[in-house]
Amino acid sequence: MPDFEHIYDAVIVGGGPSGISCALECHESGLDVVVLERAERIGGQLSLIPGPVYNYAAGFFESGETLRNDLERVAHMFLTDRIKTGCNVLSMNLAQKEVVTDSGAFRGKTVFLATGYRLREFDLPIPNGFRDDVLYRSGIYRESLRGKPVAVVGSGDSAVFTALDLADFCSHVTVLARGKTFKARPDIVARMKSHNVIEAHTNSVVVRLLGQESLQSVIAVNQKGEFEIKCMKLIAKLGYLPNTELFADQLRNAGGHIAVDQNFSTSIKGVFAGGDIVQPGYDRIAFAAGSGMMAARSIRVFLGHTP
Repeated sequence: MPDFEHIYDAVIVGGGPSGISCALECHESGLDVVVLERAERIGGQLSLIPGPVYNYAAGFFESGETLRNDLERVAHMFLTDRIKTGCNVLSMNLAQKEVVTDSGAFRGKTVFLATGYRLREFDLPIPNGFRDDVLYRSGIYRESLRGKPVAVVGSGDSAVFTALDLADFCSHVTVLARGKTFKARPDIVARMKSHNVIEAHTNSVVVRLLGQESLQSVIAVNQKGEFEIKCMKLIAKLGYLPNTELFADQLRNAGGHIAVDQNFSTSIKGVFAGGDIVQPGYDRIAFAAGSGMMAARSIRVFLGHTP
């Protein structure tokens, strides 16, 4: 039986921008808070952003890693040992506000869920010899792709931005969208379609990977039949999945995303959620940080404090 001798004002699950924002606001309000983060460092997905971050009104950051370093410095300055890294959550009982991890058991008067997302993986079986040729992040590989043909699978902003980025490095970029249109912003789709290095296909699905010791081409199929695309790397930009498996069945949710109201309250009183896992939401750093701040306000109100 887990030992819950200490009861925190708030147990925060997730150490990305949303969780840390909530924790800092709670700490400033004098609340007894703990942050549980499964990675060895806080920051969530920030370190996976290779390019500049200029749409977050807190300054200009050379990369997501630069922003993560600043976030980490401030968080550890104020939260000190209240941040538990390398802490894997094993189970949750949200009705009881209980979280069991491999580093101990935690109970709170409230819980804030900010577990973020993970990349959606390619659903086509990948032969062992090609595993290093199917990428989900391209930024760190740009130089190694210089002068080579690549294929990008996806239709959203991430896929189109990736294609535009790689067009400055690669000999040819082919973009394959499953649907009949691209879901990305019209302005960047127009840029993609006008670029002389990029070839875009809709209604197209990759069905086979070909090559000897490494990837040499892929076979895609559309309404006209099969066609072959020469590429040395296949970059999958298929969106994200929320990390909610441990608790989604305990809360009202939509497709795995947790349903929240304008106060970031969930369907269980005293349990709040923010960042990438909530619906309605928006996949931006500013939204994640703002939702954490608003949830901290809601936590104060729930505990009987002034807003």
